[in-house]
This record gives sequence, C-alpha cells and structure tokens, in this order.
Amino acid sequence: MIKHIILLLFFIGLVFWTCEKDEEPLPEDCSGVAGGNSVCGCTDSTATNYDSTATFDDGGCAYYIDNGEFFLSFDGVDDYADVGDMLSQGAYTKAAWVQSNTTESGSYNIISGNTGHALWAPNSVLSAGHNGTYTSVQDTEALAVGVWYFVAVTYDSASGTMTLYKNGIQVDDATGISVPDESTTTYIGRFSSGNFWAGSIDEAAIWNEALSAAEIEALYNSGGGLDASTDSGDYTSSVSLQGYWKMNEGIETTLTDASGNGNTGAVSGAEWMTESDCTDSEACNYNPQAAVDNGSCVYIDDTCETCEDGAIVDNDADGDEVCNDIDDDDDNDGVADDVDSDPYNNFICSDTDSDGCDDCSSGIYDPSNDGTDDDGDGICNAFLIPGHTVYIVGSSYNSEGIQTACYWMDGVRVELQGGDWATDIVVSNGNVYVSGTSGANACYWINETRYDLPGDGGEGEAIAVDGDDVYVAGWFDNGSCYWKNGERINLTTNAESQAFAVGLRSNGDIYVGGYYMNNHHYYIPCFWKNGNNRTNLSIPSGGDGEVYDMAFMDGNTRYYAGYTLHPDNFAGYVPKACYWRNAGSRTDLPLGGSSWDIYGATGWGIAIDGEDIYVAGYTDWYEFTGEEETTGGSFPQYWKNSTIHDLEGGPLTNFGTGVAYDIRVADGNVVVVGSATRDSSYYDSYLSACYWLNGERHYLVKQSQVPEGLEDWYWSEAMGVFIE
Repeated sequence: MIKHIILLLFFIGLVFWTCEKDEEPLPEDCSGVAGGNSVCGCTDSTATNYDSTATFDDGGCAYYIDNGEFFLSFDGVDDYADVGDMLSQGAYTKAAWVQSNTTESGSYNIISGNTGHALWAPNSVLSAGHNGTYTSVQDTEALAVGVWYFVAVTYDSASGTMTLYKNGIQVDDATGISVPDESTTTYIGRFSSGNFWAGSIDEAAIWNEALSAAEIEALYNSGGGLDASTDSGDYTSSVSLQGYWKMNEGIETTLTDASGNGNTGAVSGAEWMTESDCTDSEACNYNPQAAVDNGSCVYIDDTCETCEDGAIVDNDADGDEVCNDIDDDDDNDGVADDVDSDPYNNFICSDTDSDGCDDCSSGIYDPSNDGTDDDGDGICNAFLIPGHTVYIVGSSYNSEGIQTACYWMDGVRVELQGGDWATDIVVSNGNVYVSGTSGANACYWINETRYDLPGDGGEGEAIAVDGDDVYVAGWFDNGSCYWKNGERINLTTNAESQAFAVGLRSNGDIYVGGYYMNNHHYYIPCFWKNGNNRTNLSIPSGGDGEVYDMAFMDGNTRYYAGYTLHPDNFAGYVPKACYWRNAGSRTDLPLGGSSWDIYGATGWGIAIDGEDIYVAGYTDWYEFTGEEETTGGSFPQYWKNSTIHDLEGGPLTNFGTGVAYDIRVADGNVVVVGSATRDSSYYDSYLSACYWLNGERHYLVKQSQVPEGLEDWYWSEAMGVFIE
C-alpha cells in the first residue's frame, strides 16, 4: 500500500514539474519587472510634470520651460502671477526687471505678499517695506515710462536693515525694520487683493538671505544674462535662491521655477510678450516705440547699400563690390547691361543662336550649353554637369517676398506648395520626391503636390523611394518615427529622440538613423532596422553623438555620418565629425590644419562613389577676444576617405563663412550643397543657399528673384542634393 502511495505522489510531482516547465514567462511592466504593475511617470513633486499616480520614475521629469526670450505684460487692472508661500519671517532678497507703462497715480506692486511685505512703486516711485509701513525705503525719483530697470530690495533680519537698489546702485536704506508679518501667498504684480502692476516684468527672483551690494551689481551688469541659479564672479548665493521665474515659457499660464525648488507659479491675465525691437537711433530700422533692444539693428556699412523704409537695400546685384549704377554687368553673367535683356538676372540675357533657349540658361553667357527643351516643359536644358540633372533642395524667398520650401533643378527654382522648408530630395522614374515641414508638421511632396504626415509638432528630415513606396524619416512631438506611404511607424517615443536619415538595403530592409537620449541624459547615435529594432553606435567614453545621414555601398554595406562629442581639457567636450560602418567601427574625421584654434567639426551628409567615402560638413573655430572680425566661426568642408578639403565660403562674418550639408558625386564631379555668407557686413551678413561644383562656389539666389527692398533677400539654405 505504501509503495502505491509513493508511486502516486511521484506521478503527481512529475505532472506538476512538467506544468511548471512549460509555463510562459510573465510580461515585464514599464520598470522592467516581470509580472509587475508599476505606473511609470515623473515622481518628483517639484517637477512641472509631476504624476501623483506614478510609482516608478521614468526619468522624464521637467523642471523649467524655456521657449525663448519672453516677459509678462500686466494691465494694471487685474493681471498678476501667484507663486505661492515664498517668504518666511526672516532675511530675504527680492529682485526683478521691470518696465512701467503709466504716469497715472496708483499703487503698482512688483513682488509683494497677500500681507506683510511689498516691493512696489506707488505713483511710480520705487519703494519697499513691511507691516503697513511700505515706504521704509524709497527712491527719490519716479520710474520713467517705457524704460527697463533692474530693481531689488534686501532685508537682513539679524540687523533689521532694509536696502533698496535700482540698476545695481543703492538708492535707500533703513534700519530697525521688524520682520514681516506671516504671509501665505506671494504675488508678482499684485499686493493683497489688488494694487496691480501696470507694465512689464521679467526675471523675478527671491532668495532667503540678504544679497550683498556686489551681488546685486553683478546681477544688474549681466543685463539679465547671468543665470541666478549658478554662482559666477561676485554672485555667490545661488544656494539661497528660493524661486527664480525667468518668464520664458511664452505660452499658457504656468510659470516654472528655474531655481530647481519646484515653486511653480500660476499666471492670471498677464500676457506673454517677446523682446521688442531696435532702439539705436543710428540704425536703419530704429523703432522709437521699442522698449528693449533685441539685437536686430541693421546699419549701412557698404558703399552700395541704402536704407529704404527701415531695410538695407544692397545695390550690388552680383556681389562684386561694384555698385549697380556704375557696374557694366550687374548680374555678372558675362553680358554687358546695355545689351542684356534682364541685367539683374544672370539666367536671362539673349538668344543669339535663335534656338529658343536663353544663352544664359546655365547662369552665364554660354550658347553652347543653353541646351534644347527636350521634355517640352518650356524650360531649356542647362546642365550643371553635362549628361546629368542636379536637384538641390532647401528654402528661399519667392517673388512675393515669402520664404518657402523649394528645390532648384540645375539652378532653376521650383516652389513647393505650402512648405516652410525642405530637407531631402530623391528623383525616381521621373518623379521628384521631397521631404520637409509645413505648418510645424512633417510632410512630403511628389512633383510639387504636398502630402501632410500624421503627428503634431514634427519634421520630415529624409526621404527614400522603393517602387511605389515612399519612406520619410523624422520626428514628432513624442519622439522619433518614420512614415511609409503616410502611415507613421514609431521608433523611440516618450523620450527625446529624432531621426534624420532613411535608406533601403538591397534585400528590402529599412534602416533609419538618428539619436535618442538615454537615462543618463546622453545623446546616443543609433539606427533602427525594420521598425523599432534599435542599435547603438559607438561613442567616446563619457561622450555622446548623433547620426545625420546614411548611404549604402553596393546596396549592402551601410555608412552613417554625424558627430560624436569628445572630452577636451580646454572646452570640456568638443564635437568631431565621423562616420560609422554598419553597426561596428567608427572613423573620426580629421579637423585639418590652421593657424587658428579649432573647436570641433560636424558631419552632415554622406555619399559613396565606388570605394570612396565622401562626408560633407563644417568645422568650428574659436573666436579670439579683440580679434572678433578676423577669427572664429563655421567654415564649410568635405572629407574624401578621411582627407579634409576646404570649401570657399563667403565673406568672414561673426557666423564664419558658411556650412555644408550634403554631398553627391557623378562622373568624378563632386557637388556639395549648403549655405555661405553673402555680404561683407560682419554682424549683418545673411547665409545664402549655394553649391560647390568641384570646389567652386555658386550662389543659388539672385536678387532679381525677390521684391526690391526686402532686407534679408539673401537668407536661404540648401539642405540636400540628388544627381540624376
């Protein structure tokens, strides 16, 4: 009997063990725990996107929103911002940049409580105090209308000393000031239930100590450029910063705290405003109504320039530094103006051989290369490379003065309907395919017809075609993706990630190149294969990087171009152009030699010609103090098999001379596209779309193609190239 029982138990155990062995593994939750039930999100209550339901922090906490240079405008009636319970009954400093817009009598508050403390300007006179005596310290003159001031008040509770500052200078002080009554709310632009500010406020901050006079002066002299959350020079009190509202959100009603303490405020009624205009009366575009200078001032600094209706007009159509009124060949097409049918357009001059095609179809007078109208489209052939058509994609101003997406076919501009800018171009079976952006969303065009792609706030960065299938790589507001025939395929989402390159291997595999940010906040260069199958590419220890373009050798071996950041003893980290082969080796490209100190380089475009590898990009150089107009900036280059080749940029400006974005090779001819500076004005020169054919620079934009008087008609860019 016992033997039978033992045998029975043995078989039961065997069945149980067999069931255990065949059981499927439990799925992982978002934290990587098998069978877990974690809720992922931001678990830091001081973050702007804190999720009270989250049980596992996904590393996506956001603390401060910076959308550019903004400030808040208060109407003096009911506008304010509530920043919560900010002031204890102890020492403090309150500071802000303010601008009054009224001369009327009133109690205008800057940073004050619901009771107990006030920094304000009664009848526009800067004042501060506690507990009903709110003019314990006071300026002797009123704030001028329309002028920005840096104002601050400090209070040392140990000594009872209160000090008032304007533009970094002490204007009053008082002793024997008792601590403020307990306040439960601090307002920007309000006191108690009223007394609202009439004007603008920017860069408001509160510390829990009395800053020194040297620190107040340092904050003022920075002009708003000193980050109060970081010690610098005489300013050493970042550790005491309790709230710092830089007011650069620009949208909605949340006022985020740049101090890192999570003291998020709420805006009520106040309007977001951008920094204004040119305030220099000597400038061509001087605006006497501007309250603050935004760096947009432009000046006549060339003998051929005139100021017309606030815009600089360059009366030198061909950029040869000979003004149009004395230049015999204004468009530099080789035909004298008196016999040129359009002296300001180098593509139009004459038809001496009567073949129906303009002798300047190629951009210069050359009847032997004005071609014939082979395809009957009314445009005569003019080949940049004999036997090939060169397509260059980017953006420029059209004849109505609107900057739009476009492409150039052998130098002739074709506008892309409804586009803001275009990034890549492919020609297949006679059809032109272009990727780009329209209305802040990704799109693509087929023969000038636009197709919008799903996903808000994105861009189409690259395009590839395989038969009837169209692939666009890019990103949207939730991460990287690519689209196949208009359907979005997500790559790395819920994280910072962008895709810049797409290609198809000869076996049909789809590869997308780009980057994503890992949990340690490093940008990791990577590629995705056939969807969300991501592979990291190599980076230096402690560095990061991005992929910007890709190409195939013989339809099989993949090459990715981009950059990686390398540790540097002088600058901390510097970029270095590079390319990767398949998923393995990385080749760092040389920086070249110069008498200047180089900062780094970036690789943007890549092309394969036989066994040769070409990468287009640019190098960046340090600017020397006192030699700003002769040193520093970005300079266009390309590399062939790791040998660097300099490209002729434009005049040296504060930007440099230009950048190169893409490259292709045909019949031994190297075509690089990008942008180069256009005029000799050091601070006001615009970048203009161009291409380099075997190292010789050619601008794509002609002044004759845009309305007269458009100030920045030069501004344009060339981002991609395809040779058919």
